[in-house]
Amino acid sequence: MSDASPHPRSMTERTDVVHIDRSFEPLVPRFITNRKKEIVTMRQALTGNDFETVRSVAHGMKGVGGSYGFDRMTELAATIEQAAKSADPTTITHQLHTLERYVNDVQITYD
Repeated sequence: MSDASPHPRSMTERTDVVHIDRSFEPLVPRFITNRKKEIVTMRQALTGNDFETVRSVAHGMKGVGGSYGFDRMTELAATIEQAAKSADPTTITHQLHTLERYVNDVQITYD
């Protein structure tokens, strides 16, 4: 069986759909842009073994993700935060990759 898409998703990958209150619609583009910047910040901090910056940024993302309804973002940021507390660069690297895919691929609908 072949998949015609250029980047087939594995069974473990998913495209999340987030339902957000319509009143947040004007805020979401900047929200997503800021999360992308934070991912870059965490990657740069990780390069310098600055686990405290990774932990701090992930902690903030964990909080704002939930307040906007991005529960998966909150889960991933919480995992990154815990990995930073343990100075675990392998887990952080993997979770940052997953988080970046999520932020780039999430489908947003406004209710």
